[in-house]
Amino acid sequence: MRVSRPTSTDTRRLHLPTRTVGTAVVCLPARTPPAALAAQATATLAARGLATNGVLPHFHTHTRRTGKLVDRWNGLTSGGPINLLDLDSMRTRAAAGAAAEWLLWQQVVAGTRPAQPLWAFADRSAADPHRYPLAKAHADYLSQPRVLAMGAHNAIPGQSWPLPTSALEAFKPATAPTSTWPGWPQSPATGSPRTPAAG
Repeated sequence: MRVSRPTSTDTRRLHLPTRTVGTAVVCLPARTPPAALAAQATATLAARGLATNGVLPHFHTHTRRTGKLVDRWNGLTSGGPINLLDLDSMRTRAAAGAAAEWLLWQQVVAGTRPAQPLWAFADRSAADPHRYPLAKAHADYLSQPRVLAMGAHNAIPGQSWPLPTSALEAFKPATAPTSTWPGWPQSPATGSPRTPAAG
C-alpha cells in the first residue's frame, strides 16, 4: 500500500513501502573457518537487526572440496571462499536472464507509447497538490498504455515471469551510445552493448 506523508514544508510526497529482503549476501573475513561461516553470517546480520531463517544454496561452485563450502547441493552452495565460487557463471546467467526479460518486455509493450515514470507524476502532484492530488497522479501513472500492458501481462494466472511496473525506467531502451540495457554486458573494445549470444 502506498501512503503519503507531510514533509517539513507541509506538502505531501509519495511514500513507497520498504521492500522485504529475501536474500542477503554476507561477506566475511578470509580467515573465518568454513565450519563457522553460517553462524558468523547469521550473527553479522543479527547485529544489524536482520533476522534469518538459515542459509540458502545460492552460489554456483566448480569445486568438489565440500569441506570448505557451506551446504553444497546440486552444484550450488550457501557460501565459502570466494575463489571456490563460480561467480563468472552466475554473472553470465544473470546477464542472459536480464536480456530475456528485456526481450519479453519489448514484446509485451510493442505498439504502446513510452510511459512517464511514477516520479514525474509525483513531482507534478507535489508542485500543486490541490489541483493535482496524489491519488490522481497515481491513477494517471497506472492508466498509461505501456503500464497497462505490463499489468495485463502480470495478471495472467500462473505468470512465471512478471514484469514489475516499478522497473519501468530500467526497461527503457538505450538511447545514448554509452547506455546499456539491463544486464547486457559491454564490449571491452568499444563499450557498446553486445548480445549474450555474441558473448
